[in-house]
Amino acid sequence: MATAHTSGAGQTLHSNDWWEDAMDALKAAQATRGPVAETRARKYGDSYRERRAAMVFDVVASRQRGYLTRVLPMVERFERRNLTLIDLAELGPGDDHGLRSGEADTMQCVAAGLVRYSSEHGLSEEDGVRAWAVGVGELEHAPDLDPYVGAVKGIGPALFAYIRMRCGADALNPDLRVYRALRSFGFKVPRDEHALLIVSAAAAAELGISRLVLDQMLWWDESPPT
Repeated sequence: MATAHTSGAGQTLHSNDWWEDAMDALKAAQATRGPVAETRARKYGDSYRERRAAMVFDVVASRQRGYLTRVLPMVERFERRNLTLIDLAELGPGDDHGLRSGEADTMQCVAAGLVRYSSEHGLSEEDGVRAWAVGVGELEHAPDLDPYVGAVKGIGPALFAYIRMRCGADALNPDLRVYRALRSFGFKVPRDEHALLIVSAAAAAELGISRLVLDQMLWWDESPPT
């Protein structure tokens, strides 16, 4: 569990007239959702262990698609090709997945960046993707500065955060889902990825949890963790 602290940004956010009520609502949700969210967060980075090509496909395909109804069936079809991360880097995902223009290139370049990072640092694929994800955390507001994944065309702050989460790092995906969830709790946060990251980090710190646990609390469903 993360250690609670109040940053300078957090202190300023407290000055908003909506902050206290929104945090009270989030704390009430933590009481019921927290334990399951903690379990989901612990398993999150391993959900694509030894399946990192599928992980890259998932991340890129997740943009502006329904995750459960669209993305997961697409991932299942992709995995029938049995591609490794190196295969994806060399060959691309193929052209029979219903991808939008540019998405196949993004997948291939992201895979190549992760393979290159692992090779340059003398790490196995699994150790490499995790080391990369943890090491670039300070670049979450400027992913273009990361020459391995963040600089790839088609990767913005949201997908940069999402792939880091899937690789095992502590992060939160500042997407429309998180925006809507925070607004439903009373956080008057603008629809801006950087604002979502800042507000979420402050809220997670005040709750004493990681950002990944908060992410799982905000993306809530009633099914048990797997």
